[in-house]
Amino acid sequence: MGGVLVTGITFGVFMAEALIHYNMGTAKAEGEFRLRLPPPQELVKIAAVTGAFSLLSGVLIRNAQRIAPKL
Repeated sequence: MGGVLVTGITFGVFMAEALIHYNMGTAKAEGEFRLRLPPPQELVKIAAVTGAFSLLSGVLIRNAQRIAPKL
């Protein structure tokens, strides 16, 4: 359960960050910052990359806890 929780929280935080970065890039191109969702195909790509790195982060955290439980 702990690994799923860590991965879910990491996904939420990383996804929020990814959407902010998407909007920053859009603002630079258009000259105006406003929060909006990317087109569906782009959103799926962003979510897939974010999900992959969230899973990786969860695995690394779980293994780090096993290797060094007293830190």
